Amino acid sequence: MADSFAAAARLASVRRRARRVLWWEHAWPALRWSLLLAAFYLLACLARIPQSLPDWLHILFELTVLGTAFWLGVKGLRAIPQPTDAQVDRRIERDSRLAYQPLLTLADRPAYAADGEQGAIWTQHVQRVVSSLGPLKVSLPKPDVTTQEKLGLASVAAALAIAAVLSGSHSQSRLHAGLVPGVDDDSIPLPSVQAWIDRPSYAPGAPVFLSQTQQGNPIHVPQGAILNATITGTFGRPVLRGATSISHDRLDERSWSEKATLQQTGTVTLKARGRTLGSWRVDVEPDLPPVVVWDGKPAPQKDDWRTSLPWHVQQTYGVASLEVEIRLPNLPKGRIVRVPVPLNGHPKDAKGEARPDLSSDPFAGMEVEGRLHAVSVSGRENHSAFVRFHLGSRKFSDPLARAIVALRRRLMLGQERPQQAADELKLLTQTTDVLALLAPLGLDIASLQSNAPEGAAEQVPGQLWALALYLDDLRRDGPEIADAAAAVRAAQQSVQQQLDHMQSLGEKGHTLAEQEELQKRTKALKDALNHRMQLLFQKAAQSGIMMPQSGTSSADPWSDQMQRLQNDASQGHGDEALRKLQQMEDMAEHMRQATPEDLKALAAQMKAQEEARAQRAALHDLVHRETTLLDHAQARLSAARKAALPPDQQDGHEDISQMSTADLLRQLGMQPPPNMEQSAAPKPAAPVDPATVAAQSPERRADHAFQRALSRVDEILGRRVKDLTGKPATAFDKAKADMQDARKALADRKDDQALTAEQKALADLSEAGKQMRQSQKSGGSGQGKGGSLSFIPSMGGGGSGQQQHGKAGQQGDGGDQPDAGDDDDGDEDRKDQDPLGRKLGEGQSGKDSDAHIPDRNARDRARDIERELRRRASDRTRPQGELDYLERLLKSF
Repeated sequence: MADSFAAAARLASVRRRARRVLWWEHAWPALRWSLLLAAFYLLACLARIPQSLPDWLHILFELTVLGTAFWLGVKGLRAIPQPTDAQVDRRIERDSRLAYQPLLTLADRPAYAADGEQGAIWTQHVQRVVSSLGPLKVSLPKPDVTTQEKLGLASVAAALAIAAVLSGSHSQSRLHAGLVPGVDDDSIPLPSVQAWIDRPSYAPGAPVFLSQTQQGNPIHVPQGAILNATITGTFGRPVLRGATSISHDRLDERSWSEKATLQQTGTVTLKARGRTLGSWRVDVEPDLPPVVVWDGKPAPQKDDWRTSLPWHVQQTYGVASLEVEIRLPNLPKGRIVRVPVPLNGHPKDAKGEARPDLSSDPFAGMEVEGRLHAVSVSGRENHSAFVRFHLGSRKFSDPLARAIVALRRRLMLGQERPQQAADELKLLTQTTDVLALLAPLGLDIASLQSNAPEGAAEQVPGQLWALALYLDDLRRDGPEIADAAAAVRAAQQSVQQQLDHMQSLGEKGHTLAEQEELQKRTKALKDALNHRMQLLFQKAAQSGIMMPQSGTSSADPWSDQMQRLQNDASQGHGDEALRKLQQMEDMAEHMRQATPEDLKALAAQMKAQEEARAQRAALHDLVHRETTLLDHAQARLSAARKAALPPDQQDGHEDISQMSTADLLRQLGMQPPPNMEQSAAPKPAAPVDPATVAAQSPERRADHAFQRALSRVDEILGRRVKDLTGKPATAFDKAKADMQDARKALADRKDDQALTAEQKALADLSEAGKQMRQSQKSGGSGQGKGGSLSFIPSMGGGGSGQQQHGKAGQQGDGGDQPDAGDDDDGDEDRKDQDPLGRKLGEGQSGKDSDAHIPDRNARDRARDIERELRRRASDRTRPQGELDYLERLLKSF
């Protein structure tokens, strides 16, 4: 029984397979035309016919051909008749080679099927037949194909094969381009691509140019960099993946422009018409918010009304601005004071300590909480944690001034209404007999009334603060000094308003009219400061303190400060101008509160500055006189050597072709670089004429005595420098030893040794000058032992401790007079300026470029050397060896 069921299942499976084979045999006539059309279209694709058409025509052609083929195929398949059971059985019998058609038995029925016994017998007969069938099989479909159809099929297959062979490696891409409109195959040249990455504005730098095939490491760019690509030679619009597209423009029929921002690390791919034009691995450096923290505990300055605010900021691309936000504790929606912190450019990692004057703020003297707010050059912001501290406040000695300040605080904090403040001011006017206060107080009372003009009450706090300061000055120093201090404050406020006005106008604030107005206001400020300084000196004289005179510049020490402030404002450096104005305000405030002890310290500092200038002048004169001795020794040595030469070489045209470069530079009167002298091979000393050496004895004896005097001056000067600065200047001792060697060489008639010793002495004196300036800057000479001057700018040459534009370098090399503007800060101030005296530091990283600008003296010396070499090379009467040597030297220029 089990075998019967298995045989029946096997027969059913074979019947299904035979049915499918018969269907496929009947499908060939229905599909042959569709397959023929498809084959011809593939041949057209391999021949690049569809893809050479415009895209719209390509789509139309493909839809027509393939659509027709599809329609014919569907129509033919629908017309295929389903195979009958008899056809299926006959196919199985034929393929299985069954004799006598046994499967007909399965389709037969007994004549007396109703008889149960006959039916059972027939069923057993059928089962025996099925079991006796043996293995059944169905061959593969064999469509009824004519000879002509076979030849046509072979021709089409051969054509496809030949076309594929001719296409070579481009066959697959041609078939893809033919079947997918808008795609080019590999046989078409790739469009040309010019791609580059522009760095964002907050991280300026050179653009990064990209090749179509990236090689090597990923490209590192800041976040927000702009990828630009220009594609030429393609009809289709390019597609950029891996970046945020900004714009895509069509330049002409076959040119496109793409622009996108790079926001995250990844692979950026540029494709056009199905092909990859470029692929680049980009590593995007994230633009993180700045790190801003307190660098210590904010606190009031000791014995001062200022508040120390230590800060520290970091950001990869630089910090644009920093400010301190101050408010009362636990009042997030209350009044907030924002104090800007000046930064030196756009630092990437900086720390410092701001010391603003917040004594005029109503929060002064109260416990507040503050945090730092930093903004990077890219616009990212961040805050530090809140820290509680006390704000510095002024100590007023006048009772009325204290009352006015307390009233002002209540009014600004909203603890008192304007009408109540006006009533209190009326009561305060009855407590003073100072007539100069009655008019301002009356004006403030009128401004606080309900019927006052709009905006009048906003000016009352500033006027009350000025009155409090005036009352305190009046009580301590008298009316004359109080009036002078008030005039200084009014002039400072006027300059501040003009600077703010010019800064708010931007480029329009640099007009001639605005600069003239600033000049007029700064002149008023300078006059007020000079008048206040004169009163300060008078007060010192009344106290028995004699202020030393320090030249004509002491009468007007503010001119240079004002000039630099105007220059900064006219050049658009508003922040720097405001910083200089703040420095002058600090000086004026120190003058206002100067005590007799402060005046004594000021007198000591001025005396120390005068002594430092005298020492610099003495050193300059010492160098000049030592240089004179060096010239004498050089002249004697040259004359003695010339006298020892043969007569034919004494015409002044020495054969310089055998001279070293260092010797040639010396012949031109110029000192060769130290490394050139070290690299030059030593050569024996040239012979000298004994008679000439003997004849030079009187001049040598005079130089010997003069050298002895200079040695004594060097010793005295070194001792005075040590007494003034408290630090030994060892270079003076070295110069003294070299001068002794020079004296010994002069005594022995050895001018060559004297020449060497005097050169060493000059080098030692130059080093001594550097040591002296460093010692004076660190707290000795020019500033006195009490530190830098706090009342007025430097009383030294030029009226300030800064460089005087247009004066430095006028003296030249080897001049006879000391530099009047040579002060302690000269070198420090000149290091951030170009040869024209302009400030450096504009642009990225503090410099416009990495080019080195040589100083004026170096350029002048190089120009002189070149001019002299060219003059000698132009003289064709010189020996050929000398001319060749000059040509070799001129190649370096």
